[in-house]
Amino acid sequence: MKLMIFSGTTEGHDLCRFLSKKSVQADVFVATEYGAAVMEPMAGITVHEGRLDEREMEKRLTSDTLLIDATHPYAAAVTDNLRAACAKSGARYERLLRPALPYQNCEIVLDTAAAVDWLNAHPGKVLLTTGSKELEAYTAVQDFQTRLFPRVLPTASVLEKCAALGFPGAHIIAMQGPFSQAMNAALLRETGAKILVTKDTGVSGGFAEKVAAAEEVGAKVLVIARPRVENGKNQVEMQAFIADLLGLQPEKMQRIFTIIGAGMGMADTLTGEAVRTLAAAEEVFATKRLASLSPKAEVCAFSELAERAISGHARHTALLVSGDVGFFSAAGKLRERLLPYGGVTLVPGLSSMQYMCAKCGISYENLCFKSLHGRAGNILGAVSYYAATFALTGGENNAQAVCSSLMDAGLGALPVHLGENLGAENERIVHGTAAEIAQLSCSDLAVLLLENPHAANKNEPIRDEMLTRGKVPMTKEEVRWVSVNRLTVRPTDMVWDVGAGTGAVTLELARKAGDGTVYAIERKPEAVALLRENRIKLGGYNVKIIEGPAPEALEDLPAPDCVFVGGSGGRMREILALAKKKNPEVRVVVNAIALETLFAAQTALKELGFTDIEITQLAATRGKPVGAYTMLTANNPVFILSGRAENDTK
Repeated sequence: MKLMIFSGTTEGHDLCRFLSKKSVQADVFVATEYGAAVMEPMAGITVHEGRLDEREMEKRLTSDTLLIDATHPYAAAVTDNLRAACAKSGARYERLLRPALPYQNCEIVLDTAAAVDWLNAHPGKVLLTTGSKELEAYTAVQDFQTRLFPRVLPTASVLEKCAALGFPGAHIIAMQGPFSQAMNAALLRETGAKILVTKDTGVSGGFAEKVAAAEEVGAKVLVIARPRVENGKNQVEMQAFIADLLGLQPEKMQRIFTIIGAGMGMADTLTGEAVRTLAAAEEVFATKRLASLSPKAEVCAFSELAERAISGHARHTALLVSGDVGFFSAAGKLRERLLPYGGVTLVPGLSSMQYMCAKCGISYENLCFKSLHGRAGNILGAVSYYAATFALTGGENNAQAVCSSLMDAGLGALPVHLGENLGAENERIVHGTAAEIAQLSCSDLAVLLLENPHAANKNEPIRDEMLTRGKVPMTKEEVRWVSVNRLTVRPTDMVWDVGAGTGAVTLELARKAGDGTVYAIERKPEAVALLRENRIKLGGYNVKIIEGPAPEALEDLPAPDCVFVGGSGGRMREILALAKKKNPEVRVVVNAIALETLFAAQTALKELGFTDIEITQLAATRGKPVGAYTMLTANNPVFILSGRAENDTK
């Protein structure tokens, strides 16, 4: 039998090494000079360079040929040509797959043209990691010469192409992978890119490292989806198939583990792929609740799933997990544990979120997702800034407790949908208010869909006229915006606003810390009343109001990630000292109008060992119509001081 491999991928290289080791001869076809250059010499492996069309492929094939398609998953046209040539010549066709990875929190588009449209609708610099083949299409991105940083192979022809298309030399990153997470993150930081464009290139293509790097630096990931869902064999399966076909001496068994999303845990909610995989697996491990899905299933505790699978002796082992493997699932940790012992694939399932939304007739396109099952979490920010929130509940944060927290925040009237034991015979779905659900006895297997038709827009800056002010001083919007941004508030931060006044800065901070909590500390009763009114008016329910003087009122609060001081009552140093004591790496911003406050704050920051101290004076002037003219009115200048506590343990 004649063996032909169309390669150019890591999977193809690995298969060639396997064949060479087994003294099997094969012709390997690669499209480019570079593809040939990276193929190390191997006994029995003959490399052919150059692209072949369908007719040229057909000429080389006979009915006694086994053609293995190891081309890139995005080379759909090549795969089509290979299939057609095999069909005409009678050669046998087999597809060597590059398994995809599950991913979330990514923007997904269908093709390069859609990626260009998306980039034109979203500003920011871009790290382009899709190679040079379709680079011309990206010249349709507005200001591509200044926005795009293409990462391409370091060959003369590729560099000439980049230059001919108009990409400046300073923006061309000519490097050969593989690229680690650290390298990807460094390139994102160095280029200032806020968007990373990639294809779903799987494990060998470094896809996971790209997504992790983008998450590390806070960049968005734009994924061009694979052209199609393919059937075929992974590396382990292909090697076993060839060994069996050619009668090769078997090697040590290469194990295969498949983690299956079991949906709602009922046979009716299993996907067809899950059913087929369970039927093919030699061993199946599952918890007691999911074991009924397969007659082969051995029951074990969830914490023992990986160890039981590893200690087994089957070539193909399946593990069942509830819901979908990519939605708040333990499948990721299971996969990491199993990888050293064999190949691991994931089979997606129906998630509780999809099932519940369908039952309630609610689209999940713009849902906020929260997992409170056995985790510390804050639902108040989600319901404040999203029209609909889906929450997995359990443990101390069961559905009843979550709804009680909504009641305590004044949100007892919110529409809430409770789902228990979804998909089971004892399924229960209840529609009511948070106050009504809080009175029910709820099981641990419960989810919540919470609606807030009056959710605030967390991306909208708060204007002065949106607030009720009264006679309490208020930080003006220009100063507020600069101060809050200087704090670099992260979504999950714990924040103190000391001297919160009307809550103008508090509510701005709350929108930045949407998954965290903002403590508003204020000692004046009239200001506290305004704080409460503005909190309701602007929907910032992740704000907790603490009435009392600082620093005494701060003693029992959780350690802050960042602190804004708008009023200190003459106790600036004590407030900053306490913040640093609770968190040696706390970030702080202080507003000062009086020179004495400026001096006190600057002195305290220096004496307490804060670093990166910056001082800015901001004097905003606003235009005001007076008859046919616009007159300028100056606001009082404000000093903005910022600093970061230096961790003495470093």
